[in-house]
Amino acid sequence: MKKIFLLTFISFITLLNANFLIDAYHKDYGVIDRTVLVFDTKPQYDILKHGSSIEVSLEGCRKDASLQNISIIDSKVITGFDYLISGDGIKVIININTTQLLITGEIYRINGMELQGDVFKLVLDIFISNNPQSLSELSSYASFYEEIGNEELADEYNDKVVKLHNKTKAQQENAITQVDNSNDKISVFSIPLTSAKELISKIDLKILGIVVGLIVLIVVVIILIVKLFRKKTSTTDTDIDSLRPIDGFADIVYLKEVAKKLAALKWEVDEIAKELEIPTEEVQRFIALDLAQELEHL
Repeated sequence: MKKIFLLTFISFITLLNANFLIDAYHKDYGVIDRTVLVFDTKPQYDILKHGSSIEVSLEGCRKDASLQNISIIDSKVITGFDYLISGDGIKVIININTTQLLITGEIYRINGMELQGDVFKLVLDIFISNNPQSLSELSSYASFYEEIGNEELADEYNDKVVKLHNKTKAQQENAITQVDNSNDKISVFSIPLTSAKELISKIDLKILGIVVGLIVLIVVVIILIVKLFRKKTSTTDTDIDSLRPIDGFADIVYLKEVAKKLAALKWEVDEIAKELEIPTEEVQRFIALDLAQELEHL
């Protein structure tokens, strides 16, 4: 019983002596972020810098129950806060935006500062870009130093912003002038070039028309030649047929004699007609006349 009472008493005394983390917030300045941890009294702390996070180790410290892990998506410097219970204390993990580090190729920098008043504030200024070069980076630095009241550095970076702005503007104007000069040169030659293009187009059209005309003419000539050849062949065949005698190849007297002799040699009437190229009836008539004459002599 005495041991339990002693442990309870020690725990009570420890709680009375513990520090409390009562708030945490940050403000974004582009490539700079100011994070503030607020305590009821000054704690014992250590700040450890890692590649992708900053660890604030707080011994004998407790945090307000309302403080929860948060994510930040609109900052180039940090991505959120995590709170971890460690023994009799806590650890505040500030996650760094490593994507931005990959873009810049730099290593982030951190500056710490203490502010004592009714409450104790641990201020951490985190620089994701240590060597600002662009207008946005220089403007971030100028805005940050104006906000914290460092007029000397604010003026220095504002001057750099103005100089870079004027340099960029001069380069843009020079580029526009070069473009205008190029357009002038183009306009000087635009008329002759346009005329040349029109002439080439006209020549191409004429050549194309001539080629098409020649092709059509050749096709027409070929068609006419084929038709003429067919007509001539047809006429020749007709003429040959018309020149062939319809009554055989000799006069009627000779045909009669031949027919009689072939009949005497026992030729058939069809064979005689085919040989003499005369109708069968004609052969029969020749042979019949010969028989009739023989009968009259008898």
